[in-house]
Amino acid sequence: MSLSFRLFSRARTIYRTPNIRPFSSTQIRSEVRYVRFGSPGEPPHKPRHPLDYRNWDPRVKLLVLGGGLGVAYYFSHLEQVPETGRWRFMNTSPETEAEIGDLTRRQMQNEFHGKILPSNHPMAHHVRRVVSRILTASNLGVLHGEQPAHAKLFGGSFGDFSEFGASTRPNEAYGPRKEWDVIVVNEGKVVNAMATPGTVVVFTGILPVCQNEEGLAAVLAHEIGHVVARHTAERLSSQVVWFGLAAILHLLGIDYFIMSHLTTFLLELPNSRTQEREADLIGLRLMSKACYDPGAAPAMFERLGQLEKSVMSRKAFEFAQTHPASENRVKYLEAALPKAYQIVESNPECAEVRRQLDAFRETAHQVKIDEIPGLRFGHS
Repeated sequence: MSLSFRLFSRARTIYRTPNIRPFSSTQIRSEVRYVRFGSPGEPPHKPRHPLDYRNWDPRVKLLVLGGGLGVAYYFSHLEQVPETGRWRFMNTSPETEAEIGDLTRRQMQNEFHGKILPSNHPMAHHVRRVVSRILTASNLGVLHGEQPAHAKLFGGSFGDFSEFGASTRPNEAYGPRKEWDVIVVNEGKVVNAMATPGTVVVFTGILPVCQNEEGLAAVLAHEIGHVVARHTAERLSSQVVWFGLAAILHLLGIDYFIMSHLTTFLLELPNSRTQEREADLIGLRLMSKACYDPGAAPAMFERLGQLEKSVMSRKAFEFAQTHPASENRVKYLEAALPKAYQIVESNPECAEVRRQLDAFRETAHQVKIDEIPGLRFGHS
């Protein structure tokens, strides 16, 4: 046998003998049927529809469910402010508003302990008299420790501000029996004033800008106007909306820095300026019902605007932050003056009040501020 034949025979033997496991035991048929993602004999699967919730990721299901419930809750708590026509979300009760006022009073007393003027101090007495007159005229409450006064002198009645979003009935936040505290802080470098339900805070740095009692009435009526329009409750309610938006944007993977700036510049700041405008218009009506000259309001904010310009380059002006520009405030306050003067003229008692106010002004001009002990003024 030749060498070539023996090699060929051995090669055939090696080719036939290896024990190789077949890839599949299925025999090849003449008709091949291809079934994707299934076993032989099963019908083909239909394409998954993107709107079929059964195919959604669990996180998407949670997002849609939470968003749907949140939207339903949001719309069920919407109310419209008739005067401005804007819609706002409100889920804070007057009871919570009153608690916030009590908390603010305690915080201010603790923070400025030693700087709060006693109630018998001339300047504190002056501020308390203006606050009392504004509250009494609109039947919004009385000062702590004073006897309730009837609002007939000013012709006021509770519930005259419902078109601004005010409550139409007395409650824990304000009403004929609501007791208010007035805190006058002897801090001449702070040009500020504020009010929460039951508490009015005035820093002495605002008094030189007010110049007189009617200028002070414009400031205090504006701050009390925030309470009347329930802006404290609205801001608390808005925190729920901001939290919900933050949660949704976080699930969508949007950066917190971007999210924070979007909510600040598109929602918070514009809403704050709208609230300030409402408080301006309510304050104009409040001081008019108290027989103060409503023309003092635009004059006050014009002076405030001038002070703004003089100090803005050095540091932020606390009282005017997130507020409309002073020029715009003066314009829409002047446009509202005819209605305000109608309120004053329709009350026959205002003539006597104006006479007393003029007499007080003549007496006050004879007193020098620097001669009042314990009082320090300063511009920021």
